[in-house]
Amino acid sequence: MKKTFKRLCAWWRRANKRAPQERKEPSMQLPLWFSNLIFWSIQVALLILAAGFLARALRIQQPRVVLASWRLLLAISLLLPFLQPWHRPQAIGTVASTTDFVGVPLPSPSSPTASHWHVPNLESIAPFLGVIVLLGIALRFAALVLGLLKLRRFRQASLPIPSSVELASVLEAMRALVAASAEFRFSSQVDSPVTFGFLAPVVLLPERFASLDPRFQSAIACHELLHVRRHDWAYHLGEEVLRALFWFHPAIAWLISRVRLAREQVVDLEVVTLTNARKPYLEALLEFTQSRATIAAIPAPPFLAERQLVERVALMLKEVRMSRTRLIASLTVIACCLALVVVLAARTFPLKAARLAVQSAPKIGIAGGVSGGISGDVKSGVSGGVAAGVERGISGDARERSLVDEPKVDISTIWTDTVKRGPMVRQVRGLGTLVPAEGSTNLAARVTLPAAMTADLKPGQPATVATQKGPLAKGHVSSISPSTSGDTRTVNVVLDGVPEGTRAGLKVDTWIDIEKLDNILYIGRPIQNGAPALPNSTASLFKIVNDGKEAVRVSVKLGRASVNTIEVLGGLEVGDKIILSDMSSADNVERVRLTDEKHLSHQ
Repeated sequence: MKKTFKRLCAWWRRANKRAPQERKEPSMQLPLWFSNLIFWSIQVALLILAAGFLARALRIQQPRVVLASWRLLLAISLLLPFLQPWHRPQAIGTVASTTDFVGVPLPSPSSPTASHWHVPNLESIAPFLGVIVLLGIALRFAALVLGLLKLRRFRQASLPIPSSVELASVLEAMRALVAASAEFRFSSQVDSPVTFGFLAPVVLLPERFASLDPRFQSAIACHELLHVRRHDWAYHLGEEVLRALFWFHPAIAWLISRVRLAREQVVDLEVVTLTNARKPYLEALLEFTQSRATIAAIPAPPFLAERQLVERVALMLKEVRMSRTRLIASLTVIACCLALVVVLAARTFPLKAARLAVQSAPKIGIAGGVSGGISGDVKSGVSGGVAAGVERGISGDARERSLVDEPKVDISTIWTDTVKRGPMVRQVRGLGTLVPAEGSTNLAARVTLPAAMTADLKPGQPATVATQKGPLAKGHVSSISPSTSGDTRTVNVVLDGVPEGTRAGLKVDTWIDIEKLDNILYIGRPIQNGAPALPNSTASLFKIVNDGKEAVRVSVKLGRASVNTIEVLGGLEVGDKIILSDMSSADNVERVRLTDEKHLSHQ
């Protein structure tokens, strides 16, 4: 007796310790593409945020170094999925930490849990978010194509610059100085110089360009020809493609803007070096500060973007100096810090690969069986011994091999229940608020439920109302009325009596009895793809067999459902034990192996 009492006490302590976990809902199984996209986006955001902070803190301002660094960071961000190990689960993941399902038709309302039928499910929203992402990409690419067509129209509508005008000699001198060739043309459709083209680059100049000071003309022409020599339009077009693909990621957009700013700063310094005319070049920049409306929608680098003006001018006005030693040290610190960020981000937000299908095949069973059969009974005949040995070898060795290859599930991490025959009370459950009852001095629980859950509700049905502290009072349904949305119904449950001091406004948990079903098969309500199994449906469940060592997939026909239990119409018998937890991660297997890691760890 004393030994039994100690065992009961130990069981009670374990049950209380696991009680909070029993109320946890099963984790959602997000689509792999969706979770990987979110985790990759977080990894990139953390990497770019750290890089921006370090670059600002260490004051790296050399344009060429900054441009190379931002481009390298952009490449690393895009290659992150290929630079890190992907997590591939080897066994079924834990769904919930609990003991076997108790098997009582209905849990006591003294431990109410929050109703979750109205909470949005990311698993169901993910496909719509994917459609939005793809739609945004399509719209961005459509805008890019329209921009290219617009550039083509600008090119066709522009006019060549006559060689007889004075401007032609200025442009020719700049071509020789920069060692780059491009066709300059006048366009009435642009307010600022625009350079584009691969094999035959074109520079479109606004019509007022001819009236500018020759010093301004030289500086601007030098700037555009440097873009031609550096093939910057190709980089700009590639960046537009990336902006279209990752339009939903603000960190990528910010990084591309920094790349473009650094590229313009490199060109600015080269212009000042070649022309030795810092002041005229600055004045030329200011000349076009108000000329950006027309070129905003075309895929070509503008001569000046207003958001870049302050940083470009500030860099040219001050001489940036940093010793080689300090520069190398700063870049080393940045590289080490970013490597650490990548490692931490990859571990905290790992990308996941799909689970590999497990296959088993008997390869050595026949050989073992034949030898065993022949040596087992020569007197009974070689043919008989071989047949018996082959049968034993295939069944025994293949069975042992399949147990090794089957995915494992820890029995202590799943809900289980046993099929029973008996009465089951159908109930509807919802959260509500106490309000004064109409035409009575009593209080009533006003509960809002989905319309589908109220199909079988009628006035007069008994109900139980509880709070977080435990049961409050009995009551009955007084009225059912539609809400303004039409998708829900408001159910009023008048309380028969309440403890003294109970006031209106108290949040309550209400259980309404619909009917009592006698002599039926029922089980705890299984979880299918993150949600309770639907009534009047066919579910694919795992039945525990072989003395609890494994579970096999069976098809079960379900009937009427209550809050936590559901009727079994076919596929199971009294005494069958099944897994209630969400096993969607094992959709590709027909059998799983059950282990008891928790029990083994205590031995």
